Amino acid sequence: MSHRTESVEETENSYLDRLEDWYHVPALLGVVAVMLYYRLQGYGNYIENGTVVFSGNDAWYHLREVEYTVRHWPFTMPFDPWTYFPYGTYQGQFGTLYDQIVATVALVIGLGSPSDQLVAKTLLVAPAVFGALTAIPVYYIGKRLAGRFAGLFGAVILMLLPGSFLRRSLVGVSDHNGVEPLFMAVAVLAFMVAFTVAEREKPIWELVDARDRDALRSPLKWSALAGVALAMYMWVWPPGVLLVGIVGTFLVVKMVSDTVNGESPEPIAFVGAVSMGVAGLFMLLRIDTFEFSATQFSLIQPVLAFAVGAGSVFLAWLAREWESRDLSIALYPVAVGGAIVVSLGLMAVVLPDAFQQLTNNFNRILGFSAGARTRTISEAQPFLDPNTLSQFGTTATMQLLSEYGLAIFTGVAAATWMLAKPLLRGADPRKVGYVAGSVAVVGLLYLVPAVPKAVGGALGIDHALLGLVVVFGLIVGATLLTTYRAEHLLVVVWAAFLTAAAFTQLRFNYYLALVVVVMNAFFLGEVLGYLGLRKSIARATDDIEAYQVLAVATVIVLVLTPVLLVPLGGGQGAQTATAQQIGAANQPGAYTQWQGSLEWMANNTPAEGDYGGAGNADQFGYYDRFERPADGDYDYPEGAYGVMSWWDYGHWITMGAERIPNANPFQQGATAAANFLLAPSEERSEEVLASQSTEGNQTRYVMVDWQMVTPGEKFGAPTVFYDDEENISQSDFYQRVYAEGFRGSFFLKDQRYYDSTMVRLYEYHGSAMDPQPFVVDWEPTPAVNQQTGEEVTVPTPAGEGENATLLRTFDNMSAARDFVEEDGTAQVGGVGPYPEERVEAMEHYRLVKASESSATQSQSYFRQLLSTGQITGLNAQFLTQTPPQWVKTFERVPGATVEGSGAPANSEVRAAVQMEMGAGETFTYVQYAETDADGDFELTLPYSTTGYDETGDEYTNVSVRATGPYYVSTQATENESGDSVVYDGTVDVSDAKVVGEDGSPATVELTESPVQDGSDDSGNETVGNGTVDNATGENPFGNESVEGESGNETGNSTSSNESTAAGNDSENSTSLVAPDATTARGAATALVTAPAAVWG
Repeated sequence: MSHRTESVEETENSYLDRLEDWYHVPALLGVVAVMLYYRLQGYGNYIENGTVVFSGNDAWYHLREVEYTVRHWPFTMPFDPWTYFPYGTYQGQFGTLYDQIVATVALVIGLGSPSDQLVAKTLLVAPAVFGALTAIPVYYIGKRLAGRFAGLFGAVILMLLPGSFLRRSLVGVSDHNGVEPLFMAVAVLAFMVAFTVAEREKPIWELVDARDRDALRSPLKWSALAGVALAMYMWVWPPGVLLVGIVGTFLVVKMVSDTVNGESPEPIAFVGAVSMGVAGLFMLLRIDTFEFSATQFSLIQPVLAFAVGAGSVFLAWLAREWESRDLSIALYPVAVGGAIVVSLGLMAVVLPDAFQQLTNNFNRILGFSAGARTRTISEAQPFLDPNTLSQFGTTATMQLLSEYGLAIFTGVAAATWMLAKPLLRGADPRKVGYVAGSVAVVGLLYLVPAVPKAVGGALGIDHALLGLVVVFGLIVGATLLTTYRAEHLLVVVWAAFLTAAAFTQLRFNYYLALVVVVMNAFFLGEVLGYLGLRKSIARATDDIEAYQVLAVATVIVLVLTPVLLVPLGGGQGAQTATAQQIGAANQPGAYTQWQGSLEWMANNTPAEGDYGGAGNADQFGYYDRFERPADGDYDYPEGAYGVMSWWDYGHWITMGAERIPNANPFQQGATAAANFLLAPSEERSEEVLASQSTEGNQTRYVMVDWQMVTPGEKFGAPTVFYDDEENISQSDFYQRVYAEGFRGSFFLKDQRYYDSTMVRLYEYHGSAMDPQPFVVDWEPTPAVNQQTGEEVTVPTPAGEGENATLLRTFDNMSAARDFVEEDGTAQVGGVGPYPEERVEAMEHYRLVKASESSATQSQSYFRQLLSTGQITGLNAQFLTQTPPQWVKTFERVPGATVEGSGAPANSEVRAAVQMEMGAGETFTYVQYAETDADGDFELTLPYSTTGYDETGDEYTNVSVRATGPYYVSTQATENESGDSVVYDGTVDVSDAKVVGEDGSPATVELTESPVQDGSDDSGNETVGNGTVDNATGENPFGNESVEGESGNETGNSTSSNESTAAGNDSENSTSLVAPDATTARGAATALVTAPAAVWG
């Protein structure tokens, strides 16, 4: 061989050696870059006219915390009275290390004085950056398990995963969820290194007693760093105390395993004691409350860390005592188990609050037992909940595939092999039999779910929790038969916990993604080892065979291609998406529909502290530092007020409107909000507000969107929190009725639904609403739940085939009610805005703003509207009483008193005014009152008709204004001469009277007016009276005739004017007749030509 040839070979080997040493660096940087690109694709969608918006709810409160920290660096907000009115709050999950990091970066970029826009943009991209950086610790975990190439493979899988981990780390999704996986992965990596060093260096008691610094230096250093990493993770997210429990569980299992298998548990105990001691000390630095709360920086984090550290020392001491006393090693696990039970018992007695927190959080996070209130949070739903799967038309398998692709199945296989491999080494029949039996048991649990369901039912526990206990028991049993590498067993225990968490609550899949990718790295590493390819690149290129390349390529393609690179279709139109596609489709969500209303509130309502001219706004700064009250109940200044809405929208109100919500996404105020929004009367809703501390009655505004009042959307959530009545649930408000042959369904609403405060506000704008003479006729039909196989009974149209009848119409309300009473499974109204009984007008709430965006922009709303119309035969435009804007804002006002006279004695009068919402859309507010023996009456009216410019900035600049005065009238009656007459008049109400600035009453005297010829009972000149007026000639009940079984039924629906003649039964659908528009009240009565049910 020539020297030239040798030189070329040496050069080639040199290049290969360099590639061997450094190839992972550019590869890993490439993975991080691609992950960042995927996550930042939607950046432009979050900048609207220079304004930065965010996705979801919690990101907005992180923005508040970051902006506060920028102004008070490095301190975070100790207390915030700008949410949870009238108490204020502190939340440990916000104002954490995450917010401090983002604030610091913004300060650096902004050279110490960043603009609000720069701060918002920094937070905007933060989740994408943290998500991309997660690939680095994941690579190193995979490398430790299976080598560098396998570690890169795991990082690539993480890059391509389309599920929760990606969605939680997209630009704009700036919640703490996006940063948690990075810090957890770093902490787990640090523990893996610490335990491996301890296994190698063997820091036993004798070395500690001798203070052998050289022998202890490396284990001590890595153990301390593991403790710091653990503390930093909890500094980012206080509930990260879960990782203390995971490591603590590992310590117990590993130390018992080592003792039983003849190894010293002291090296592992050394790491546990040092790391937990350091973590506990760090957590003491952040403690904010001397209570036991996993969601705040409380006693639970340091106490649990110190307890785990002390427990490690105790188990090591117990093992020494066991050995010195020559006790049976088989009894050691029993003794440890007994010690744990005793410790928990003592904890329950000595620290009951801590024990309660421990058990509650176990059930909520790991025990497949998230409570009903927790499950109202969409991200806290069970991962494979049958109802959720059915709602979205998918299956459990498709759900798993869309989240992880085939990587979830190869990951499970890898975890199984990680546990089985040490047992199969040596072919010990007992160990091989244990593996076979374990696989059989797990297979039985998965393939025959009826078995765990039956056993779980007998024991009174959830079958999924039973399965978890069985699997964990099998893991513990395996460790008693053989010794496992510490970092392998740690990863297995970590995987078990995160799997339980992810299947208990959907959101924790962003954690499970870490386990899936590192298990796949181990999987590839084992394949490479089996093929003999775990060697350097330089040596592998000399003797690699084609079959080896083919085998490795097959594994990589199998894991990466389906779902991760190529979308996969499923049944019922289900379709997966790639990470690139999901990133490109990233949008802000519903906040943009609320944005206009929030900005309107910020600019058109009094500043907090200035309502009614109190002049205290300067004492209540938005970014001021507020000290936490000793009783947690903040003393608000006069002029501060609350904004009531459902808790989902609290942070949007705080940040978008700079106003104080009564409830927020911390679920604070949720019960009071539910009690208010679902209150069955205005009086009860007022009592709910008054019961909230001393300032609850200062709640001034209510914001309601279409989702809150729509069954199948968010209406069901308040029913879970509602506790103002006993034994009331969602079924008391509505039920689902299925079309014939189960081809679609709609929601049939009960009177209790229509009486709910938020429905009265959104649907009627506080106006009265009368029932209509139509009936929904249904009958119970047996059916089978396709997801659970359970036999159920559901309502379907009465009759069969061509005789099936769902909607029946009648001449009057008496006939309709008689039919319902005789039928037994029928109901008056219950569709669209039509109640069973009259819904009375509200006296203290007025619509002041309707968003420009409409609910019809939502596909979900439109589909439900269309489905209801198709099944019932009602025209879609008659399924809403008022324009269905996305969000409507109401003001709570004292109301103007109107004193009236001149009406017939003991009769009913009706006040009506047409209001304009903007863009040509109008509605009519109607209120009824009874006259006394002298014909006098009194009204409390919430809408003003004049004086909008007379009230200043201390009151609301309303955008909903009257087109004329109130028209007050009676029903048409016959006078002594036999002529048909009404008693009517008009009255203007100033804005000052409505808001309480002018306490004097307005007056109106009704005078007798003849009903013009041709208009009697015609209904053609009626103000929208809370009923359906058919002035347009349109049929609200569809164009097809509805055949009935009674002579009272008609082919077409009866218009309101056909049941208004004087003397008709008192429950008919009244349409009061107005005089001719040319009378002295012409301007007032000219508005009466528009039907109330038609938008505008």
